[in-house]
Amino acid sequence: MKSIKYAGLLAVSFSAFGAEKSMDWSGCFIGAHGGTARIDNHFVGTFFEGESYNDNLGTVESDGEFFGLQAGCRMQFSSDWVLGFRISGSDGETDARHLYINGTGPDNFVSYESDNLASISGQLGFLLSDASLLYMNLGYGQIQMTVQDTDPFYQPGAIFFQNKRTLDDLVVGIGYEYRFSDHWSVFAEYNQIDFGTDRSVSLNDFSDYWDINDYTADIEHDMDYFQLGVNFNF
Repeated sequence: MKSIKYAGLLAVSFSAFGAEKSMDWSGCFIGAHGGTARIDNHFVGTFFEGESYNDNLGTVESDGEFFGLQAGCRMQFSSDWVLGFRISGSDGETDARHLYINGTGPDNFVSYESDNLASISGQLGFLLSDASLLYMNLGYGQIQMTVQDTDPFYQPGAIFFQNKRTLDDLVVGIGYEYRFSDHWSVFAEYNQIDFGTDRSVSLNDFSDYWDINDYTADIEHDMDYFQLGVNFNF
């Protein structure tokens, strides 16, 4: 993932050397993007079948690709500074799993799957040249997260616990955009969302055999993602 980030930033940055024509960054834009995302996941069991505990049950890094659309507006309020906002939505998913430490057996895994990344952010940019913008993002982001604790081969009955919820928190990032004509520009950026730890998350029992309704865990997620994109400015 790191090599993709560096290659993308390098490719977009080199294009800045060709810009000579003066451009006004005020206006609105629409565009498309694609990239890679990584989420660090940590699972701590806190309550099960009438007993409270605090056991570290595993950690794993999940990753995946995403593609989406964005739209926004900007205002160039001086010769060097640009202020704007952007709404972005992406389709794609990350997934991974780890063995449930001291669980029911070698087939007992905790899995994580995320999708539907969405964000709204303000942008403050500094013009390196008339056509080159270095900017920071600050806003709000969310994803849909599914966590499962499963063991399909456990006897006397298969284990299947699940929790689905929306994660949301502050988005912080940095990017570079190069405008190669009056209407078209390309960009590369890196963002991070620390979703923190959700306490006492309930995992629902979807098995056919068991009837357990007091399973909870503290689950931590933090996400970073890199994207390349193109904008049509008007």
